[in-house]
Amino acid sequence: TSGIVLCGKSLAGLKYLNGCVRERTVRKFYRTICRGVIREPAVIEGFLVKDSEKNHVLVRETDKAGGALIRTAYTPLAAGKEYTLLEVELITGKPHQIRAHLAKIGHPLAGDFKYGDKHSNQILKEKYRLEHHLLHACRIEFPEETDGAGKALSKTAINAPCPKAFLKLQDELLK
Repeated sequence: TSGIVLCGKSLAGLKYLNGCVRERTVRKFYRTICRGVIREPAVIEGFLVKDSEKNHVLVRETDKAGGALIRTAYTPLAAGKEYTLLEVELITGKPHQIRAHLAKIGHPLAGDFKYGDKHSNQILKEKYRLEHHLLHACRIEFPEETDGAGKALSKTAINAPCPKAFLKLQDELLK
């Protein structure tokens, strides 16, 4: 995954950022290219169950194994014949959430060998030398703050443009 990484420059800043993430007051947006065509925005929910030994997660529709509730919103930005460019908002934040959630609904990320379509990914690897999933943390939006460590970031959006290699594949896959 490429893009924005949050870190604190001071202890107060770090505490503020950790609080924003824990309380889900910071909004996190990603760009991805997924398999299949998606035409409408949606919010999807499920229960994420982690297998620590395999570093893998499963998404279930019901909570049978003590899973964590996850919510993922997506908006299609462009679609080709076989792939869709999505903007994804991570409403809850769990490891592998976007990758596993989209794979669960039949739209795995391009280049994702862990949760994705192995045959399609092998073609992408051979044709475009793609060896990693296409997921980019593109925007963070901070809540309004009137004082304290978060005041400097109040209502700020930080953007990170997609890498050139991502954009090149986007052009190729969305023809």
